[in-house]
Amino acid sequence: MPDAGCRDATHSITLTDGTATRTREATPVDLAPVQELHRRCSLGSRALRYHAGKSQLSPAEWRQLSNPERGTTLVTTPAEQTDHIIAMTNVMRTDQQGVGELAILVEDAWQARGLGTALAEHAATVARREGHHTLTAAVAASNKPMLHVLQRLDATPVDATGPVLDLRIPL
Repeated sequence: MPDAGCRDATHSITLTDGTATRTREATPVDLAPVQELHRRCSLGSRALRYHAGKSQLSPAEWRQLSNPERGTTLVTTPAEQTDHIIAMTNVMRTDQQGVGELAILVEDAWQARGLGTALAEHAATVARREGHHTLTAAVAASNKPMLHVLQRLDATPVDATGPVLDLRIPL
């Protein structure tokens, strides 16, 4: 079960270039800045995250992602600009007890600076706190940066469906 006392915590991440960021749990009112994040991401980045060129989330999709009963969605901002979301991380519950599903979207301009790796590591901590023993991730086989990030978490492929690899990450 989630630790209700940790719900309001902010997690600081310093990128490889020294830039400070803050990651916190998303709330329903974050929909507009999350939509802006999606608009700033390239079609390629959105396609790698959603396995389709999704341009934005519907209000119903956001309600599901920001509902603590469905899992945890985190948003990341620059430390000095907390209304500007630059990444979204999802650790969602699955129908398997103790298994969560991980997904990350990082704005193109913030990629290749260590943010994805730090968010994946933080997501693993969040998943453990919520009682998960395993994370899964569906990653495009062409998404080499994300595959590299998840290999650092000891992810192993369990299935390949066309161009998508299903990975398991022991926690």
